[in-house]
Amino acid sequence: MERNEFIKSLGLGVAMVCTGACFSACGKKGDSPDPSKPAGGGVPPGTTASVDLGTQLLTVGASVVVSGILFIRTATGNATTSFAATQAVCPHQGGSLSFIQANNYIQCSLHSSRYTTTGSVLAQPNDGGTTSALKVYPITVSGTTLTATA
Repeated sequence: MERNEFIKSLGLGVAMVCTGACFSACGKKGDSPDPSKPAGGGVPPGTTASVDLGTQLLTVGASVVVSGILFIRTATGNATTSFAATQAVCPHQGGSLSFIQANNYIQCSLHSSRYTTTGSVLAQPNDGGTTSALKVYPITVSGTTLTATA
């Protein structure tokens, strides 16, 4: 093989390897969530997080994220039925979730997926992908401390 032919074949081989690496790194819009995020963005089982109701979640519609859990005050009073606790990360592609009080739903910052405070899907992502229901965590109230456990 002549030197010129060797250099051409070497260049073609490198181009094919680079192209293959690029294609294997790409995914489609509806791919599963990042496997490093436990339970599609939920927190690891056994995780607990607490909120002080004397200083946080003072008004209906208030929300706060603690240790990967989105706490929301849905009604007045300090009964467990006045609150919701869900995962704080969207199961679609890991966007942060926020409670939109004016519309009474949880929305993803990345692709506008929407959920109820009970975790049900209201709207699929606007990128053509699909999402699943949010993980909802059981909560307890002891005095002025609201606690959720994954």
